[in-house]
Amino acid sequence: MTGRIAVGGIEHETCGFAAPQCTTTLEDFEKQTLRGDELLELGDANTIIDGFVRGVRDIGGEIIPLMWVKGTTGRPASRTDFETVTTELLGRLQDSLPVDGVLLSLHGSFAAEGIDDADGAILTAVRELVGPDCPVMAVHDMHCNLTEEMARSADVLVVERTYPHVDMAERAQHTVQLMAHTVGGRSRPTMAYRSLPLLWSARKMMTAEPPMQDAIAKLREFDKQSGVLSASIGVGYQWIDSPAVGASVIVVTDGDRGSAEQYADSLGRWVWDCRESWQSEPLTPEAAIACGIERGQFPIVLAEQGDNTGGGAPGDATDLLRLFLAERLAPSAVLYVVDPDVASQAAAAGMGAEIDVQVGGKSHARLGPPVSMRVKVRAISAGRFTYDGPMWAGVKEEMGQAAWLEQDDVHVVVISHRQQPVDLAFCRSLGLDCSQMRYLAVKSTGHFRSGFAPIAGSIFNVDTAGVLSHDFRQLPYTRLGRKVYPLDETAGIGW
Repeated sequence: MTGRIAVGGIEHETCGFAAPQCTTTLEDFEKQTLRGDELLELGDANTIIDGFVRGVRDIGGEIIPLMWVKGTTGRPASRTDFETVTTELLGRLQDSLPVDGVLLSLHGSFAAEGIDDADGAILTAVRELVGPDCPVMAVHDMHCNLTEEMARSADVLVVERTYPHVDMAERAQHTVQLMAHTVGGRSRPTMAYRSLPLLWSARKMMTAEPPMQDAIAKLREFDKQSGVLSASIGVGYQWIDSPAVGASVIVVTDGDRGSAEQYADSLGRWVWDCRESWQSEPLTPEAAIACGIERGQFPIVLAEQGDNTGGGAPGDATDLLRLFLAERLAPSAVLYVVDPDVASQAAAAGMGAEIDVQVGGKSHARLGPPVSMRVKVRAISAGRFTYDGPMWAGVKEEMGQAAWLEQDDVHVVVISHRQQPVDLAFCRSLGLDCSQMRYLAVKSTGHFRSGFAPIAGSIFNVDTAGVLSHDFRQLPYTRLGRKVYPLDETAGIGW
């Protein structure tokens, strides 16, 4: 028996420290919203919602499509906008009852005005609608701030295991299998959750490298334990001042509460005992470039994590562009600078034109000043393309008006809508071959690796002037509500 499985979700990674213009409005949600039967057209792309649709179809279940909403990372949504999107999701679920199970794609670090744990609020409301006996399962981004309310309201929470997130559809399909076994009476998922007072450095989250490789290997050990249905580690999303912030672990067993608690204790203690391994020291661009040159590994890729648009930054910091020009580091490229004014100026001038522009540095005093350039317009674009790398393969995207500009073999791609360079597809659509660069600057922390790692000689996450500091002691926390490592060396797990 597979039955009627409701599928939907609301995804938002909420950045409390984002620049004021990085708002989250109802219009932002509407840009990526699918309703009802529109969900039935999914199934081929590498996303959680596609994985759900494909998975339920594969097991022969009846897909009950609700709605799926995704907002670009930014500041907390208003209470009104939160209620608007959740009311629609819940209304569609109410109209679809009865269902045999609910599958939700929830980022896991969604907050709104006055609501620190919006994902928990959604799960609680879903639980109230479907009752205690209908299985409710959700898949979360690895950068989730899991909470007790989320764990209490769901039967199963599953977290992605890769950064970049190349396993989104895979983890969704894993959850669909758990749903099928539960609805069919072959499993009785019992879940244990542990919160960790731990801030995890982004440099130490990359699953292709140690020490994160060790964490994934540890999860695979738990997968092999008798009775374990699922095990997850959430590394947390740190750029919001909230008591929900922090790492966490989840273990789901087959009807054995005691084992679930013991395994969660064991996994949580292992993560905590390794807490020093999850921390990293700052790295300047100059030091990174010197290291890359010494190794002779080109292209040298600098990940400008403090201006990562995918994490809620404006995307127009100019430190690396200024450095490339001043040091004549060429051929080089900076991807992408969010500057709709310059993109429009280039589009008006046309391909091949030479124009004077002031690039970037307009959103925040900390990210400027703008860089004066005399550029050749190498290409212009309306910004529409389809990702073809392993992370978002098959997902259509719009950058808005965009242009490829060049001065003295230093290349800049300017876009109008905030987005990080996840793979090479957009640059390729412009005619820019990133593999021919000796130096690349990407406004991303980790997701760019899914597309750029195959062409990179060396990769460094560097610290520049940005609104998303990766030095946690520089973040203006006041509401964490507990001692948290590494801010307080005396922090402990208490269990």
